Amino acid sequence: MTDALAQGILLGGLYASVALRLSIVFGVLRLVNLGHGELLVGAAFLSFVVIGAVDVDPILSLVVVAPAMMLVAYPLQRYVLTPVLTRNQEAPLVATFGLSLAATGIFAQAAGSDPRSLEASWSSSGLSVLGVHVRTAYLLAFLAGVLLVAATHLVLTRTRTGAAVRAAAADPETAASMGIDVRRLYALTFAAAAAMAAVGGVFIGVAFSFTPTSGLGWLLTGFAVVVLGGIGSVSGTLLGGLAVGIVEAVGIEAFGGAWRDLIVYGLFFLALAIRPMGLFGKSAA
Repeated sequence: MTDALAQGILLGGLYASVALRLSIVFGVLRLVNLGHGELLVGAAFLSFVVIGAVDVDPILSLVVVAPAMMLVAYPLQRYVLTPVLTRNQEAPLVATFGLSLAATGIFAQAAGSDPRSLEASWSSSGLSVLGVHVRTAYLLAFLAGVLLVAATHLVLTRTRTGAAVRAAAADPETAASMGIDVRRLYALTFAAAAAMAAVGGVFIGVAFSFTPTSGLGWLLTGFAVVVLGGIGSVSGTLLGGLAVGIVEAVGIEAFGGAWRDLIVYGLFFLALAIRPMGLFGKSAA
């Protein structure tokens, strides 16, 4: 059980990096992005291509993958999603759902349906700390998740750019009247969040296998993390990820892997019923 608890904590860091983009995009843009899972899978596929071309470690492939995700996300937000945000609450959901279906179809046509994974020297290795055995991939994913959450929190709370983002999130009309280009800021935020999601996508590719249809499962896991940690709360995303990881790992240890989805989604609905605003409530940072 101790090994399962440690694995759950480390896996929670990966879940935090998976869900961080969802939290930021909703907290700033008020956009529920149903295409989030496909961005994660897209990052994993792109990393697979980069590794096949130049034979580098998956982490080093982020030098190409993260900027590429930003280049896709910026115009997508600026010229496709921002216009529909002003129409009604349903339009963005329909738009991102359509993008999700389109991306899944593109992945299937380009890569087929066979499961793939990212090869790394540390993908299946492990180490023992105080008698507890953990996977190296989970440990690195945990460290990446913590660093992403900490860096995002610092940017939002300690920089002028972060202050502008929080102002645009709180009251876009007032922010625009003060000279902030809200549309451009939304697109930059969406692009930066896409780069964060690229990190999660690469670690998903190393720690698990992925297919063109894997995005939905990761989207639902991200929703569970965000709702538990507090919608729009960056710091809450880490705690939510840890909670989901621990409950999942301990539950699998106790009841078996077949109960994984029921355990995670049961926690999701329980959090909605008891505390809809999550552990940290609604916050821009």
